[in-house]
Amino acid sequence: MLETLFSGDFERYFAEAGEGAPLWLFVHVPKTAGSSLETDLASFLTPYANIEIDYTDTSKPYQVLFDEAVQRFIDRHREVPYKLAAGHIVARHTDMLRQAIPELRCFSMLRNPISRIISDYRYQRSPMNLAREAFIRSTPDFNAYVARKHVHNKTAIALVPRPIVDARDIDGAVNYVMQNYAFIGLQEMYPLCLRALTTLMGNPRTPEARVRVNSDSKDRVELVPDEEAELRRLNAVDFGLFDAFMSRWRPIREDLRDYLVKHGKPKPVPRPAAAA
Repeated sequence: MLETLFSGDFERYFAEAGEGAPLWLFVHVPKTAGSSLETDLASFLTPYANIEIDYTDTSKPYQVLFDEAVQRFIDRHREVPYKLAAGHIVARHTDMLRQAIPELRCFSMLRNPISRIISDYRYQRSPMNLAREAFIRSTPDFNAYVARKHVHNKTAIALVPRPIVDARDIDGAVNYVMQNYAFIGLQEMYPLCLRALTTLMGNPRTPEARVRVNSDSKDRVELVPDEEAELRRLNAVDFGLFDAFMSRWRPIREDLRDYLVKHGKPKPVPRPAAAA
C-alpha cells in the first residue's frame, strides 16, 4: 500500500488502502503528536480502545503486562468489534494482533529522533507524568536519560521486529514498515498527514486536538555537535527510518495536498463539551 502512496498513485492508494471496514491500529510512538492524533480520530472512529497497562503494577515484567493487555483486547474485539485501537505497543504485539485479526490495518507517526527524544525527556520531567518525582530522582539530567539502553531506537522497536533493530539493519527496518503498514506519517508534516490519514479512513479532517504538549520550561535541552553525533550513533535505526520516510514524503507532498483539496472539504473535528 505504501509503495502506491509514495509512487504518487493517489487514486489507487486511497481506494485500496481505505477499502472495507478494517480495525485501524495506531502504533503510538511516544512524543509524535500521538495523543492529539488519537483524540481527533476517536471523534469519529468508534468504538475506540486504548491498549494500556497499569504502570504501577510491579507483579510482572512490563512486557508481560502488555502481552496480557493485548490478548484481553483481542478477546474483547471478538465480542464487540472495534474500529480504532491504539497503544504504546511494540512489533511483537502487532504480530499478535495481525494473527488474530485479519482485517487489521496498522499506521504510525514518525518524528525527527533528536526532537522526539528531547520531547520525551521533557515530558518525563513535567507535571503531566504521574511518576515525575521518581524520574527526576533516578535521572538527574538529559545525559543520564539518553545513556539508558531502553531509550535507544525507540521508534524502530515499536514498529519493527527486535532482531532487525538489534542487527542495526536499516534497509530491513524500512522494508518491514513498507510491507506491513497502511500509513506512515511525519509529525513535521502533521496537518497534511492527518488530512491524508482521515481521508483514507473516509472522513477528511483538519487538526484540532492538542494533547500532552510540553510547555516552555527550564528543562529545554540544547545539544552541542558532539552530543548530537552520539545521539545519532545510538539511534541509527530510528534515524534511518525517519530519513527514509522523509525522503519519500517530500516529493509527493505538494501533489498530495492538491489531490486532497480536490477530494473534498475536510470536516472540522467537534470539540468536546466543557466539563461542568
